[in-house]
Amino acid sequence: MHNDLQELEQQVEKLIQLSERLNQENRHLRKQQVELKRARAKLLKQRDEARQHIDAVLGRLKNYEVLS
Repeated sequence: MHNDLQELEQQVEKLIQLSERLNQENRHLRKQQVELKRARAKLLKQRDEARQHIDAVLGRLKNYEVLS
């Protein structure tokens, strides 16, 4: 009976440790997800700015062709 209780205590302790490790990993992954979302938003903004710049350059080229 005493051995059974010790085994149960050990199993509970292992489960507690596993739970703590998984909680820590979960917090890390959530933080990483937030950082990746920010990076994605920044890249999308840069892409849109580059697209606008290219459109402006193409517009000026078309106007130049018309005037030539």
